[in-house]
Amino acid sequence: MKSIEGKIPRAVIMLGIVSLLTDAASEMIYPLIPVYVAALGSGAIILGVIEGIAETTSSLLKLVSGIISDKIGKRKLLVLIGYSISSLIRPLTGVVSAAWQIIIIRMTDRIGKGIRTAPRDALIASSVDENIRGKSFGFHRAMDHTGAVIGPALAILTLMILFLVFGIKDSMTALRWTFILAIIPGTLAVFTIVLFVKETSPGKKSGKPFSFSLKAYDSNFRNYLLIMILFTLGNSSDAFLLFRVQEAIQGSGAVVSIVNDIPPLQRMISNFGDSEAQAKVINILFLPLVWAFFNIIKAIFSTPLGTLSDRIGRKTVINIGWGIYVLVYFSFSLIIFLSPKMQVVATFVLFAIYALFYAFSEGAEKAFVADLVSDENRGTAYGLFSFSVGLGALPASIIFGFLYSYSDKILPGYGGTVAFSFGGFVALIAMILLVLKVKEPRRGSF
Repeated sequence: MKSIEGKIPRAVIMLGIVSLLTDAASEMIYPLIPVYVAALGSGAIILGVIEGIAETTSSLLKLVSGIISDKIGKRKLLVLIGYSISSLIRPLTGVVSAAWQIIIIRMTDRIGKGIRTAPRDALIASSVDENIRGKSFGFHRAMDHTGAVIGPALAILTLMILFLVFGIKDSMTALRWTFILAIIPGTLAVFTIVLFVKETSPGKKSGKPFSFSLKAYDSNFRNYLLIMILFTLGNSSDAFLLFRVQEAIQGSGAVVSIVNDIPPLQRMISNFGDSEAQAKVINILFLPLVWAFFNIIKAIFSTPLGTLSDRIGRKTVINIGWGIYVLVYFSFSLIIFLSPKMQVVATFVLFAIYALFYAFSEGAEKAFVADLVSDENRGTAYGLFSFSVGLGALPASIIFGFLYSYSDKILPGYGGTVAFSFGGFVALIAMILLVLKVKEPRRGSF
């Protein structure tokens, strides 16, 4: 049954809860990956390889899974398999002994995401009327981002309990246990699918053998996919933003200085040994705090801005989001020229603005896919959309990591400036092409 009178249906709400729990588990780990990778003795290049391979693996499987979901008409089954794989493998991040091992875990995690994403998005699109499609995808993203607020909060709480209650002094040991405990919200997500998610609008079985062809999609949709590939080439992993933050706060000592100026915080941190150990703890706790703040903004604005695309058009809303992306990346390229304490302030401001990029674009981009294709092809279409994003993800993160590391050798201190400027420039070109090459269909075309 589809939504009635603009109400978000139960299937979408329950899938939102699943995403909330899954993202809570994921974000107990993700914002701490840069400091974890650094502690294992690696840097920006290995981070780029990890994130690029992970996202590309995910996107390849999204295409395959989308095709299968259209053929068999069993979208919930694929959603369950995908979430189960991710929930079981992700906590093993806590037992690795070298940074390259994280690649295997991240790849397996992204395999799970690849299996579930296209069928889930097709299930959402088929469960709602087109007049609230942007609102529904915006709601789903809002729930996902709410989980991304809860996750870092759980990470901080877990770290504090491990430090203060269990007396763990070694920051690496505390990080490992935090990652392992992420299995709890992940397991709850799987049980929610089994017990509460109903396939209210199953896809049609085509009755044809498994096959794939772009001929089922017009040039308008194909242009949209090509532009998404280009935009993604400038859209490196957000782990690099966290890496940039860690680099700034560790190099400047600004956060340590701020904490030491606040007596209650200084007394609490003094329990963690010498000044070097205290600085490590402060920097570790600061990253989840920034990430939680970032996701609060996304959670607040995703639903209303997704709804906005139902009113003023998908392309307009997408390009507003992409314009924000360009602004933030160019700003991050220049942040090095600020004083140490102002870099901390600028980080929070830029993360708040950057969150609006997601709020404007994520729901609208996915709703636009449903606008451009017919219902029986939506599983495959969402797979193609995700595949296009992933096709640019591996080179994007590797190129970004290369520019970050090697530009810094040529121009010491300016690696981030070069890398972020590149990302902003590529995104700007994609914005222009979206305006010129993609037509927005009239509502009711499918």
